[in-house]
Amino acid sequence: MPKTAGIHHITSFVNDPQANVDFYAGVLGLRLVKKTINFDAPEVYHFYFGNETGSPGTIMTFFPQENARRGKIGGGQVGITVFAVPVGSLDFWKERLGRFHISYDEFTRFGETYLRFHDNSGLLLELTERKEGAASTWSFGGVPADKTIKASGAPFCSASSRIRHRQCSGISLAWIGSAKKEDGSVTGPKAISGRSSI
Repeated sequence: MPKTAGIHHITSFVNDPQANVDFYAGVLGLRLVKKTINFDAPEVYHFYFGNETGSPGTIMTFFPQENARRGKIGGGQVGITVFAVPVGSLDFWKERLGRFHISYDEFTRFGETYLRFHDNSGLLLELTERKEGAASTWSFGGVPADKTIKASGAPFCSASSRIRHRQCSGISLAWIGSAKKEDGSVTGPKAISGRSSI
């Protein structure tokens, strides 16, 4: 049976294009890897943020659309996007979030410490230290390379539409990855799910 080799990218709808760039590049220090359009709605941008080369597993993309309606996280959708940062960097991130007046909660889950906060569109994000994964050499906006986000750690999904979640401005649409065959070979990028379910 094929097994997923990981997450290729996560995509969300948000409201303000400039505020989206300001947060993900300016606050989180991610590289704006690519700016294109939504080919189904060419009046809407499509932003790609990630590491210095836009490697699969580091990318989070957005369709920013002014006056987009607020969404709610429901069953089968990504509820929290987790970013992996280098071991020893959470104190840097606590100070940085505080400097930008971004409130966060700190907690432990499965033996790892997490910082949970919202972006400026209401999406729920977490940072956690991970030894695994290639270090990024990207440095931007006061985030040094030894503290920068390495990858998207994992999405946490809603198990049921009956479970209540906080309202958020964007809804993650798809979990895309590569399928790994039993012989170890990897098929190309593959949609693991439909439009809003995993």
